[in-house]
Formats: sequence, structure tokens, C-alpha cells
Amino acid sequence: MRLSTIALNNLRRRRGKAVLLVLGLAVGVATVVSMLAITQALKADTERKIDQFGANILVVPRSDDLALSYGGVAVGVSSAVQELSADDAAAIRTIKNAENVSTVAPKLLGAVEVRE
Repeated sequence: MRLSTIALNNLRRRRGKAVLLVLGLAVGVATVVSMLAITQALKADTERKIDQFGANILVVPRSDDLALSYGGVAVGVSSAVQELSADDAAAIRTIKNAENVSTVAPKLLGAVEVRE
């Protein structure tokens, strides 16, 4: 009588227990594999979206009085705001890794008076 014979005889006598054991192991392995696959897919999707969105640099003049939000970025605006000049636009092109800047898109945010 060998060890493998004892193990096989034990599995034959307790078929229900053996089936449940195999089923439990299969569910456990399937759970781990699916969680790893989902994690990898989410990571790849997030990396793709970040690469697609790219890095953003926001250049704003210094101000103190009024807080506005544009695209989720809080910008302070005041009536005494120093405006950006053409020299500032040229300075933007001289930043480190300027060859990686694909677009410079100016946006004007300000406070206005509305007559009722």
C-alpha cells in the first residue's frame, strides 16, 4: 500500500467532500485571477487616460480679492490684476522641456459688472 493509493481511496470514499474541495479551490483561484486582471485593466486604462490628458501648466497673474474656478482650478481675480504681457508668452516657450508643450491656450477670467 503506497501513499498515492491511500489518497485515491480516500477521495473515492468521500466524493462529496472532494468535489467541494476542488470547487472551493477553483473559486479561490478564479477570484484571485479575476482581481489581478481587473486591477491590471484599471491601471492600464488610468495610465492611458493620463497620457491622453497630458500635463497642464497654468500661468496666472497674481491677485488677491475674488476667487473664481475654471475647470476645477481656483483662480483669484481682482480689479488691480497685473496683466500678462507678450514677454510672458515668450517666457512660457522657454520653460524646461518646452518641446513637449503642444498647445498654449489663453483663457481670460475676470470679474465684470452687470447692469440690472
